[in-house]
Parts: sequence; C-alpha cells; structure tokens
Amino acid sequence: MIIQEQGDQLVLIRQTDHAVLAGHFARELGNDTFALPQPQESFVLAATEHDNGWNEWELLPEIDSVTYLPYSFMSVPTREHIELYQRGIERVVKVDRYAGLLVSVHCLGLYDRTRATIPGFSAKYVKSHESQTVNDFLQSLRLQQLRLKVDLRADPKMKDFAEEKWVQANSSRLEALDRLSLYFCMGPLEAATIDAVPADYHGNEVDWNLQPEGNNAVALEPYPFRRDPLEVSILARRIPRRRYSDEGEFQKLLGQAPYFAQKYTLRAGSARMRVHGAGI
Repeated sequence: MIIQEQGDQLVLIRQTDHAVLAGHFARELGNDTFALPQPQESFVLAATEHDNGWNEWELLPEIDSVTYLPYSFMSVPTREHIELYQRGIERVVKVDRYAGLLVSVHCLGLYDRTRATIPGFSAKYVKSHESQTVNDFLQSLRLQQLRLKVDLRADPKMKDFAEEKWVQANSSRLEALDRLSLYFCMGPLEAATIDAVPADYHGNEVDWNLQPEGNNAVALEPYPFRRDPLEVSILARRIPRRRYSDEGEFQKLLGQAPYFAQKYTLRAGSARMRVHGAGI
C-alpha cells in the first residue's frame, strides 16, 4: 500500500494499482528514439504483475503495532515482504517464464543496499537479526533465475532475450517504469530524475527528467512513449490520518471508503529541459 499524507487525511493506493500503472507505461513504451521492449508481451506482463503477490495483503491490510498507522509498502515486516514476493513471482513464472525472470530480478534488486535510498527498495528496513533470512531468500532467487535462464536459452524463440545483457536492459527498464509509477503514486509532484534508463539494447542509456507544469501535468524528457500527451489515472481511497485501535477498525473503515481517480497528464518536455531534483 502506498500512502500519501495530506493534512489530516491519508490517501491510500493499492500496490497492485501502482503495478497496473507501470504496466500501462510498458504498453505505451517505444517511439522513434526509444526502442520497443522485446519480447513485448512478456515485458508488459512483468511490469503489470511485478507486485501481484500483494493481492492477498491488500484485501486485509495491516497496521503497525507501534504507530497504529497503516503499514506502507516500504515498511511492511520483512518476513511478510519476502512471502508475498515469493508468491507473486511463482504466479508469474507459471504464466510466462521470461516475465517471471524479470520479476524475480526486480525483487532481488529491492534488497540491494546500495540502492536502498530509492522508494520501494526494502534493504534499509532489514533488521540485523533478519540478515540470514534475507540472504537465504536472495540465494533462492539467484538459483531460480539461473534455472529460468537455462530453460529460456534452450528455447530458440527466447534464446537471445535470455542473454545477460538483454535481461539486464529489460530489468533496468522495468525498474524505471516502477519508479515512474511511484513518482505519480507517492506525490506530491516535484522536479525529479530517473537515472540510467536503457534507451535501446545496444548499451545506450538516458536520464528521464520530470518537471511538473501545474494542473497535474508533468513534462518528461527524453520522451519514451508512443502517444503524446499520455493521460493516466490511479485509483485511490481517502481515510482520516489517526491512530487506529486495531486492524479490524482500520480494515472496516477502509472497506467503506469510496474509490476516486487521481488523473495526470504526461507530455514530452523541451529538448533543453533540465531538472535539478531528487532521484526517484
């Protein structure tokens, strides 16, 4: 669950709806200057389903026993975080092995301590006594990825896509779309940069510069999508920002809260646009 604090209110966005937005970006990706994702169907599936393990958790979201506020996607306990990603990865693998490989690589990156300052990266929340549990999980992911690569390289249609450089490019693209979706879901909109996004499969990278323009519009340069402008919408709910006595009270109130749409417009920015903001 993604949480925006707005005065005495909390705006809550399901992790699965954030992933739907990432999938929408994946379907729109590709133009004269930004290479179309390949294999496209697998890439779009990975982007759309990279957080599907949260489905069950989002049905009965929990509150922090210390703060009595809802857990965010960045603060959910480590063991639960591991379990939901294990569940989600296995689901995707059963449908599409290549998409499952990308989701597995994405999850591995969430525990990379060198990138723990990026929203959604969970390494900074791992407690010292949980290190062995996390290390065991990461080792299981590496073994899973190795097996998937072996299987994919035995398939003539997938052999090239399973090469390390191609997997890394697609994984980095998936991370960029994840961060772009979080940019809109976490709010408020500020100037920001998403760095080192592969523009093609030949090693060329760009930094995506984001600049708010008012009225929920954002300029993006260099622009990677086939449609300009691109309209997007995110489902959200609003509840009071207060301490909740127990999870039953919180879940009941959340279940009664109506959904509303947060709408944004993404358009190509000026070729000379420069953004000096925080990374996303």
